[in-house]
Amino acid sequence: MTTARTRSQSSWLRACNRVTRPRSRLVCAPHAGGTAHAYRSWPAALPDDVEVLAVQYPGRQDRLAEPPAGTMDDLVRPIADALAPFVGEPLALFGHSMGASVAYEVTLELERRHGQVVDLLTVSGSCAPHRREEEDRHELDDAELVEELRRLDDSFDDLLAVPELLDLVLPSIRADFRLVSLYRRTPAVPVRAPLLVFGGTGDPDVSPEELREWRACAGGDFDTRTFPGDHFYLTDERPVLEALAPRLPGPRPPGPHVP
Repeated sequence: MTTARTRSQSSWLRACNRVTRPRSRLVCAPHAGGTAHAYRSWPAALPDDVEVLAVQYPGRQDRLAEPPAGTMDDLVRPIADALAPFVGEPLALFGHSMGASVAYEVTLELERRHGQVVDLLTVSGSCAPHRREEEDRHELDDAELVEELRRLDDSFDDLLAVPELLDLVLPSIRADFRLVSLYRRTPAVPVRAPLLVFGGTGDPDVSPEELREWRACAGGDFDTRTFPGDHFYLTDERPVLEALAPRLPGPRPPGPHVP
């Protein structure tokens, strides 16, 4: 029988692979305008006993009929609900760009509800939430928004050349940019989970120095790592996953979680 919780989980999470008894689960949140499809190939570069789940935001692909999220809370609470069945099992969260803020806020929400249940939080390609500056990219007209996407990543070129696809994806991209422009968390709130920060050495929007400002969001272990490339450096995913894999959690010893 399908329960409300199962429906919620299937709506928000997409399994990139299936593992009967996973050593660890890695839950990945996409960038602005991104989809769960961005993480489809990650299992091939990770150990076979790691299950990869990707978040699917509303307003795109198989959720195209749903309105995009308007605020960070519109994403965070249902994602935390969807992750409830995994509380008590080895769990890591990863988020890139907008997804970094989503993963950070989901970790805080899970800690508020359950204590420390995330074993590793990895944020990528984003400045720290307490250092965010006001953005107005959501107010650009369509042509200006397309140019902004090209500036961030020239791999968008094929997509942007097809008007029919543009009509489908621009509304969710614009909505995500608006959500990001509204998001603030000041002062910084530290997570209990170990915090790992990734970024590209040539990212035009987030410098290595800005990556290190995430330190204020760490209540415990903290580390940063940069890779060659721009904002979407992780399109060369193998070195990223080789760095991430050794940090993923294994089975937990029996006993209650620390509240």
